[in-house]
Amino acid sequence: MGAMTWQQLRDLDCGAIRALGDGWKSYVDAMLDQTERLRTDVVDGHLAVEHYESDTAARVREQIGLTADRYEDDLSDYASTRIATTLHEAADAFEAEQGEIKELVPLIAAHDFEIEGDPAEYDVNLSGELHRAILTTDPPQWLCDMVGIAKPAGAFDLDRLKVLFNGVDLYGTAIGLAGQYQDWLRAVMSRTRDADDEAAAALTEMREHPTELPPRLGAAYDELVGDYREAVSEEVAAEAKAIAEGTSGMSPEQVNQWWDHLSDSERDALVEDHPGWVGPVDGIPTGPRDTANRSLLDREIDGLDAQIADKERLLAGTDPESDEYETLTEAVDGLKDDRADLGRLHDRITDDDGGPAASSQTGQPFNLLGFDTEGGGRAVIAIGDPDGADNVNTYVPGTGNSLGTAGGLLSRAETMAFDAQRLGGGDDTATVMWLGYDTPDDLVQATDAAFAREGARDLESFTKGLRATADGDPANLTVTGHSYGTTMVGTAAASEGLPADNLVMIASPGTGVDTASALGADEDRVWATVNRDDPIRYAPVHGMDPTEDGFGANTFTSDAPAESSEWWKFWEGPIADHSSYWDENNGISRDNQAYIVTGNEAGVR
Repeated sequence: MGAMTWQQLRDLDCGAIRALGDGWKSYVDAMLDQTERLRTDVVDGHLAVEHYESDTAARVREQIGLTADRYEDDLSDYASTRIATTLHEAADAFEAEQGEIKELVPLIAAHDFEIEGDPAEYDVNLSGELHRAILTTDPPQWLCDMVGIAKPAGAFDLDRLKVLFNGVDLYGTAIGLAGQYQDWLRAVMSRTRDADDEAAAALTEMREHPTELPPRLGAAYDELVGDYREAVSEEVAAEAKAIAEGTSGMSPEQVNQWWDHLSDSERDALVEDHPGWVGPVDGIPTGPRDTANRSLLDREIDGLDAQIADKERLLAGTDPESDEYETLTEAVDGLKDDRADLGRLHDRITDDDGGPAASSQTGQPFNLLGFDTEGGGRAVIAIGDPDGADNVNTYVPGTGNSLGTAGGLLSRAETMAFDAQRLGGGDDTATVMWLGYDTPDDLVQATDAAFAREGARDLESFTKGLRATADGDPANLTVTGHSYGTTMVGTAAASEGLPADNLVMIASPGTGVDTASALGADEDRVWATVNRDDPIRYAPVHGMDPTEDGFGANTFTSDAPAESSEWWKFWEGPIADHSSYWDENNGISRDNQAYIVTGNEAGVR
């Protein structure tokens, strides 16, 4: 793990890192000029067909072409895609966090706090001077203002008595503010360490796995060329496998550049022969991922059918009174549950001809960006094409969701897509239902932040992938969390960093931090809402309610439209209100969300 201190981050010359990346790109351009000379001056020049027309000459020309191709591919892959992009990404990440440090450290100093501890877990504490000022009833003006008392003018000022009587409040307020700055500092340094580690891992991977040289000319030239082409194909497959398994050290942006430099036939072969190395991978465009994932979905369903049939045959020959029978029955029931969940998913996103179905609300096609049945199961489905959209909204659901509830979550995402289409002023908006993490099963589990911590890197990777695969200018990207989903979004933003234009927190039990600034986003781009009857407002178990003034987010209005028809079911209204933010009779909440997602914040109320 990186051990950069906040002082080193503050003083880091990010421009020098970026310049080094630019240097590698310049090197690539210069070297590519040499391969072009091979083609123009040699293959199309003095070795051209009009000068030398024979089988040997044709083979030599082909060999030179293959060598030039391989040289260009390696330059692009290592020098440009990997080295230069790694350096540029590291510089961008460090520069963003450096800006946070340059804003935060003066605030800490101005309030007479001190940064203590090591880079792994910094503490922000009251300085000795601030302790003495409070104890001697002469606290600083800013602290008096926060507590709401007058600062004593002199030794015999009666306001000193008020300070004395408010000593506990003064300490509590100062410690609370120091804690907010501490959260902010730790979040910044956590993201910095991650960026440092990712860059180091990527560069180490390149050093430990250098490229192989192209084949040399020889007597058995035809065999060499065949072997060479086969080796290239195997190398592409090996790279795809390493990327999918997470051992390549490549970021989603680097994956996207790697994919772009493959030939059409190589991309088609990977989708057809190795869909598992394409479908789940962030940084590969939406179209190939959807095709690969649909193939995987069909295979998974067929595989489950076969497993169910096999176990049912075993079950038929097993003693119903035995432990084995009970074990087999449980296994069959579990397989049938998975089969039913995948079957419903398949039917929802597939039309009668076997192609992508379209949303009944917007007419946009469904794109399957990921799924699995492990644990509670996961599903990532886009309504529309995120790569070509003007706006992208990624919806992260909360507690109690699984592959079995994906249909209901997708309906909610369709409502969000419809609202964005209705109020988007003609812009194209793609809406993603991201059930890409294992959610808590119930309210007890929802008090545990581990679910959010474990999913943080996956959400970061997904949002970076959306940025990388954008056609042309990147879309206006919003990440919307609901309930525990806001804890997921907040944890990912604070610990990993999310490249989002807007973070929207709906009915939050806490985002894992106590200030909008600790999320690593512009405070003006952090939004929050909770309706008056939502019981979640009484359970901020993961930090401050983001709708509180002290958090620093923009708030918007949501109604509480749920009501119970019988007085003895008074609890049904508040419970329903927790999920009412997309109800037909909660137009103000729906409109506000759509305005944020489509970049029309002026309409937000």
